[in-house]
Amino acid sequence: MATEKTPLTAYERNLQHIQRKQESDKKKKIAGFAVLAAVAAGLLIWYAKTPSTPAAAAAPEAIPVAVNGSELFCGITGHDAGYIKLPNKKDDHYFYWFFESRSNPSTDPLVLWLTGGPGCSSMMAMLTENGPCHVQSDLSTKLNPYSWTNESNVVWLDQPTTVGFTYGASEDADNSEDNVGENIFWFLQGFFEKHPELAGRDFYITGESYGGHYVPAAAHYVWEQNKLQKFKHINLKGIAIGNGITNPAVQNPHYIDMVDNQYNVTLVNDTQLAQMKIDAVTCDELMQPCSKTNVTACQVGSEFCSEKLLQPLIDAKRNPYDLRMYCDKIDATECYDMNYVSKYLDAPNVREYLGVPSEHVGKWQECNLKVNMDFYMAGDPGMDFSPYVADLLNDNLRVLIYAGDADMMCNWHGNNAWTKALEWNGKAEFNAAEEYPYITDSGINAGVVRSHDNRFTFLRIYNSGHMVPQDQPEVALDMLNKFLKNEKL
Repeated sequence: MATEKTPLTAYERNLQHIQRKQESDKKKKIAGFAVLAAVAAGLLIWYAKTPSTPAAAAAPEAIPVAVNGSELFCGITGHDAGYIKLPNKKDDHYFYWFFESRSNPSTDPLVLWLTGGPGCSSMMAMLTENGPCHVQSDLSTKLNPYSWTNESNVVWLDQPTTVGFTYGASEDADNSEDNVGENIFWFLQGFFEKHPELAGRDFYITGESYGGHYVPAAAHYVWEQNKLQKFKHINLKGIAIGNGITNPAVQNPHYIDMVDNQYNVTLVNDTQLAQMKIDAVTCDELMQPCSKTNVTACQVGSEFCSEKLLQPLIDAKRNPYDLRMYCDKIDATECYDMNYVSKYLDAPNVREYLGVPSEHVGKWQECNLKVNMDFYMAGDPGMDFSPYVADLLNDNLRVLIYAGDADMMCNWHGNNAWTKALEWNGKAEFNAAEEYPYITDSGINAGVVRSHDNRFTFLRIYNSGHMVPQDQPEVALDMLNKFLKNEKL
């Protein structure tokens, strides 16, 4: 009998009426819709009840951290934490935590990890997903045998400004991927100056969730600057995005596909489903005009899609990041207990070790609501960054898109759809490619692959929610290592 653990072995609407109604309601609903639209973009909504982090926030609590030898700071390999001051901004200081590879640090590739949001700290992923150690509930740390540092040098970066331990002047605030791409480029220039031994190393940009925006934007900016040959060349080889939101106009209507899910979880009734099918058509139509020159369309479309297609799924009392999990919390952050990560990062000895200046950085927060709202008000969540991916592919860079199939936020159906819709020079071959099982080196039947020439790969991962390295750590590591070695998944 199938269970929740069993893997899978046009209607025309009056759009003008909808837009007028939504515009008239916007002032009353803007705060609530902003959060909901953020959810629609597949964001990590751990910011939902958390204020932004001003420099003058209360000092961190003095919470002791259990000491376990070198494991306290994940320190079985060389590592470095600190700040890079961005030369293109007034006072932006980007915080990073870098770890050398456990295998061959002098030759292994360099990987940059970007957590989504917009406005969420990569330290959360480092300490609970793919980092060299995980924080335990007693604030001790435990080495992660499936760390992405097993065969790679990895940097976890807090960005944009005021996210996590990163800080800057008020004038440095960001609200678009143009800012993200430029800032990450300048961070990398400073990082390679600090670590010249890594200059010229094969380099990959990775991330999840809103990383579906961040990663293409950052990689594309680096790619453009490399062609101009004005600054230090960055040896960009490819990108990887997990459960990302990259092309919302294509992805958002596919929320409805999770109703017929492989885990046999009932999310809506027949009446709701019938209405959602109508609304999915409207969602698609409303998202089409979204662009940098039509921010209102981005906001209107995102709001409609989230209210009509995502909210009914959330109302089913399932964790929106993993439908296998029951969760009746209004705030989806409460589906996970992550308080101990905050306590660890706010412990005085940890902050001192990391070089976090208390005069500039208050309590660490998973996500910064002000940053999220700034991006939302600029219409960024609804914009399409898949053309950036096409440019990279057309220049023979490699791209991996992977998605845990229990995630409702940035679900595998939507990611599968945008990869097929992407216009690039290998589209016909990619779409015609035969799907095949993804079998890990240890023999796990972990998912389904479609790939063309090992250049563009889509991977659906079984039995995983939004955070694949957390839910399927062995699979995630196997996937990463094969991708970096240009091996067939």
